[in-house]
Amino acid sequence: MRRVELLAPAGSMEALYAAVQNGCDAVYLGGHQFNARVYSDNFDYERMSEAIRYAHGYGVKVYVTMNTLLYEDEIEDAIAYARFLYEQGADALIIQDLGLFDVVSQCFPDMECHASTQLHIHNEAGIRKMAELGFSRIVLPRETLIEDIERYAKSGIELEVFVQGAICVSYSGQCLMSAKKLNRSGNRGACAQMCRMKYRLGYKQDHTVHYVKQEGDYLISPKDLNTLQQVPKLIAAGVTSFKIEGRMKRPEYVALMTALYRKAIDAYYQDTALDYHHATKEMCKVFNRGFTSGLMFHQHDKAFINHERPNHIGIPVGKVLARKQNRVSIQLSAPLYQHDGIRFITDKEDVGCMVNKLYHNQLLVNRGEAGSIVEVEVDGYVPKHSRVVKTSDKIQLEELRKSYEQGERRVGVVMNFELRMNQPAVLRVNDDLGHTCEAVSEALVEAALKTPLSKERIFQQLNKTKDTIFYCDSIHIDADDNCTMPIKELNAMRRTVLSKLYEQRIACLNRGISAYQRQPLCTPISGLFIKVINEEQLKAAAAFQVQLYGEQLLFERMKKSYNELGYYGKRVMKEAYPKAPVMACEISGCTEHDSIAEHFMNCTNSYAAAFLFSLGVKAIILSNECNREQAAALKQAFYQRYHQKGAFITYGYGREELMLSEYCVIHTCHQETKKPCGLCHKHSYFLEDMKKRRYPLYGDADCRIHLLDNEVFALSEPASAIFLNFHTETADEVQRVIQHALTLIKKSEKEASEI
Repeated sequence: MRRVELLAPAGSMEALYAAVQNGCDAVYLGGHQFNARVYSDNFDYERMSEAIRYAHGYGVKVYVTMNTLLYEDEIEDAIAYARFLYEQGADALIIQDLGLFDVVSQCFPDMECHASTQLHIHNEAGIRKMAELGFSRIVLPRETLIEDIERYAKSGIELEVFVQGAICVSYSGQCLMSAKKLNRSGNRGACAQMCRMKYRLGYKQDHTVHYVKQEGDYLISPKDLNTLQQVPKLIAAGVTSFKIEGRMKRPEYVALMTALYRKAIDAYYQDTALDYHHATKEMCKVFNRGFTSGLMFHQHDKAFINHERPNHIGIPVGKVLARKQNRVSIQLSAPLYQHDGIRFITDKEDVGCMVNKLYHNQLLVNRGEAGSIVEVEVDGYVPKHSRVVKTSDKIQLEELRKSYEQGERRVGVVMNFELRMNQPAVLRVNDDLGHTCEAVSEALVEAALKTPLSKERIFQQLNKTKDTIFYCDSIHIDADDNCTMPIKELNAMRRTVLSKLYEQRIACLNRGISAYQRQPLCTPISGLFIKVINEEQLKAAAAFQVQLYGEQLLFERMKKSYNELGYYGKRVMKEAYPKAPVMACEISGCTEHDSIAEHFMNCTNSYAAAFLFSLGVKAIILSNECNREQAAALKQAFYQRYHQKGAFITYGYGREELMLSEYCVIHTCHQETKKPCGLCHKHSYFLEDMKKRRYPLYGDADCRIHLLDNEVFALSEPASAIFLNFHTETADEVQRVIQHALTLIKKSEKEASEI
């Protein structure tokens, strides 16, 4: 039976040691570019090579994250970096950009490609399509239900699932909020975590703004995922790999989470019990925002979101009794040590500090017991009765550092030793990966003049492996009687054969390189392509010569009245597409019935465009992550490489969708007990940030929440093909926008005729 893989994060070399020494089967890490955690330490070229050799020595696989969108001026460098990783022996690339995938899968055929969760593969058709295209593994969205995981796994495709760590409130790869508001793109590894900021929920009714009463300020800040107790269910569902999030976390965090999931996995296969209460307590100390088993296990509303705090909440250790000068008296409810980190939870602003000096009965101590009263020195105002939480535990962190600094992990080997009279001695070693090495003595085995070399002594010498990563799982000795050889040479044979074995384990296999070959077929396209959301907008737009697309409910209701009406694909499509012109938001729709690849497909370079055209799409709306210059560079590169003008559509109007979420902030704040509740369709809801910017909320037919930009984008430059994206516009506004867009198309046609 194939065992589930434990995949741990490594944001630094120290975190890599922590992951490997605490029992992971694989690690994922990134270089200095092209990965979705640009603010972690990451690995330069030399360190990357060192990391791969270190991990491979222990039989640990290395998956390198190249999971960002790539612009035209970056794609060639990304391909060169992928080649470097290929030559260094990386086991797989985790990829978001379809252009990079296309080149890697063709040019580096022995390199596995894993479809990043950023690719938004959320249905069975999409999973099968990605496997058909050449991805060996799919990293599922965190929103995927356990029932769906079980169904997907039956297809035999490798599925990787997040089991621990931070959660995005939006579907990964579909969040533009940080990019549009702070110029820090989550799809480019620079997310500013705007979901962790303060918001108010409001709505308009009869032209009056109302605010919903809320218990906290952090309305869309999720708790941390914790599925430790769900490990048996996930294994039984057929998950291939358990992924721990945390490349931005400290090495001690990586050590603890890896060790706990290692124990939970082993307990499942050994049919033994795990102390989940103790494990959860240890997790809480090292980092937590509160825990949830997530949408995967149907946890919604307050079970999913922490309204009170967006950061590490620690564990309770006491409350403030009094403050005198710079000292605060604390009634302890749990032990507190010198050099622990604590935070005082106040009504206004929390105060954190390290316990550099700890007093009990006016004496300096290094530990305070539960029930005792201690004093600590604090800068900042801390009111009486404030709660005190421990945010770092000195003893815990010291033990976790020991777990990887002392290097306890060993690789088991089988030794076979032959001692034959008048022949060289032979030592053969086999490992768990199927490698075999041999060492032969320089001198012949001789008859013993006094004391023969006993099997016990041979065993003792061969078992001396503590200066290596190996241990002897078993030693088989086949020796003639009354013979001997120098102990010095026996030791040399052991060192030689284990050194050879280690080199075999870290050696990079010779891998073939092929040429990139892609010749897409596409026809330039022109005109207006319009998404409408209601019948009023549809009737207003139908007065013009345009291609119209309606969302699901509108399409089903009006397709008979408007024969040419296209279908605007659901953002999370679970069912089959209708037989109609399709505007597809995900991969399984990009081969369907006269399809257009939506901007949510995140096409940002010419290689990605060629790949999408090769799937059969008739046109592409470029990603909203592309600015004007980047879009122009893409189109020019496409023409130069493939000798044809691409069928590209320019995003021309609309409130850009900044988030797509299974979590409903409206439902939660109203404390509704039934779902679906339909509240999002009754009033015009919005989230208001600290700068008073209001982001409209739109609930679709499946109760998914779409958070829209507070500003409306309107194209001002000429373009031959334009996409208009209507949400709340009236019929008059729709017609006015269409007329403006038609003038831009005419200007484009005029400019083209003058060239």
